[in-house]
Amino acid sequence: MRTTSAPQRQSALPDPLLRGRTPRTSLLDRVAMRVALALLLWSTRPTHSTDEGARALKRQADAERREREAAWLSLAHNSRRL
Repeated sequence: MRTTSAPQRQSALPDPLLRGRTPRTSLLDRVAMRVALALLLWSTRPTHSTDEGARALKRQADAERREREAAWLSLAHNSRRL
């Protein structure tokens, strides 16, 4: 049987249940979609304010590390002269 000559359904006929009525998404589904969108936007927000404390700690740790490294390099440089 060839599919090009197979009988086709009439899709142009309107659904009898939707006659005179516009198809709409239910109120519960619309509320759920709004809540989901709000949660998605909230979860992908930039978190600059909470990262400030972590950045400050990292800057302090980096400064302390640089001071320690400089002290070791100074000590190594001075011990070569002896």
